[in-house]
Order: sequence, then structure tokens, then C-alpha cells
Amino acid sequence: MKILLDTNFILTCIKQKIDFANLAEERFTEKIEWVIPLEVVEELNKIKENKGKTEDKNAADLALQIISQLKSEKIKLNNKKVDDGLVNYLYKNKSVILATLDRGLKKRVKSKILIIRGKKGLEII
Repeated sequence: MKILLDTNFILTCIKQKIDFANLAEERFTEKIEWVIPLEVVEELNKIKENKGKTEDKNAADLALQIISQLKSEKIKLNNKKVDDGLVNYLYKNKSVILATLDRGLKKRVKSKILIIRGKKGLEII
């Protein structure tokens, strides 16, 4: 099963101390292939470098460390807006699951979505 990671999903998991990679491996029987858009990596780098909340900067830094350790496929969305790129990618790759918490994005996507359920759980809807 391929899971496409969105920035807000990764950051929320970090802030809530959810080890999404291990939890997904335990929860789902299929082998998981993580898909990470280069634009998501760029967003995390911007958050890490920007003036803002220290909590956000630390979460972005840890997120970058975690995704660098994941065995993943890196993709280029080739879109100015990351959300539009995610939607286009999913339209072309219908079997891919999107990991996001973004309400607007969830409404636009017709494929399955991986969300955080409760405080420490993952669920595909």
C-alpha cells in the first residue's frame, strides 16, 4: 500500500508524539511504501527556517529527520500549490492513500485517506 504524506499530517504526528511509521506498520497487514513529495520537504524546511513558534520549528526539524530515515519514494508534484499537486497525483494514482488532516484537501480527494484517530491511533477512511 502506498501512502502519500502531507505536511500537516507529519507535523501533527510529531507534535502529538505519534510514531506514524511504526504505528502504520503494526496496524496494517500490507507492506507500506511511503511517498514523500519534495514540496512537502521544502515546506518543512521553510517552517524550520522561518521566524515563528519554536515548537513549530522543532517539529519541522524532527519531521525532516524522520522522513529522511523512512524508506520512501520521493516525487516532484510540479505544481505551485502543494495541495493542488497532491490532488493531481492522487487523480493519476487512484490506489495511493493520502495521509492528511486538512479538511479542505479531504473534501477534494476521492481516494482513501489516512487520519489520526483519537490520541494515538491511525485509521483509513
